[in-house]
Amino acid sequence: MRKILVSLADTHAGMKLALMNPATELFEEDEEGNYNPYTPAMTKTQEYLWDIYMGNILKTIDIAGDDEIIILHNGDECNCKKYPSQLVSTRESDQIIMADYNMRPWFELPNVTAFRQVVGTEAHNFGEGSSALLLCQILQSRYLSVDIKPFYHALLEINGVTVDCAHHGPGPGSRNWLAGNVARFYLRDIMQCEIMSGNKPPDMVVRGHYHTPVYELLETRGYKSELFVLPSFSMMGDHATQVTQSKHEITHGFLVTEIVDGKIKEHHRLYETRDMRTREVL
Repeated sequence: MRKILVSLADTHAGMKLALMNPATELFEEDEEGNYNPYTPAMTKTQEYLWDIYMGNILKTIDIAGDDEIIILHNGDECNCKKYPSQLVSTRESDQIIMADYNMRPWFELPNVTAFRQVVGTEAHNFGEGSSALLLCQILQSRYLSVDIKPFYHALLEINGVTVDCAHHGPGPGSRNWLAGNVARFYLRDIMQCEIMSGNKPPDMVVRGHYHTPVYELLETRGYKSELFVLPSFSMMGDHATQVTQSKHEITHGFLVTEIVDGKIKEHHRLYETRDMRTREVL
């Protein structure tokens, strides 16, 4: 048996620098007080991100064939209003609608059987996981044949492979030559804690939040685990530029994992990296 796991994170619906479906319909009030549907204009950044997103979905279709697809959205489906600059709309419900539209292309695939939404950062979910819970309710009411659930932290078993998934995890490291150190210690701690508790460590550990891909593989005491920190579908606003100390590259995309008869056959990193610096000769 073969199953496909798609892991993506940090789509940040509602931000002009993040993913937005061009088919999105919101509502605006006219001069007579009527609410009418309208489609918000896409920014160049949103066009760029949507092209990557849909291109990756087509690649996923080719990888999966007729086999079952499970979608894991690893948190921060909305942007919220803690960082209010560059929002498409200031209406909170609009962000939920945009998050819904962002997920719709997946549910057009007949072999998508399950969708899991991780509760991410409070600053991006309107508090207490509100946007994640609302998004799942909307999707559940529309896609009755798909198994849809939210959670904060789960240990999933998919075709015999265990996947530990949550939004928050290790960062990419403060310097290039230190990249992976924090992630390696984080993964080793998970593995050792599980072994000391008499459990088998997870085969995969999936995290998000930092918008930067990180990969680590560790083997200890006969066990092997892989850690993936996922890239995002968001460019860097003022806050992210400050936090990353003006990092000049950003990666977007998601991970597609083939799981066959209890083993990970292959990981497909559908990632694209962009240099964001303005280039000119003076």
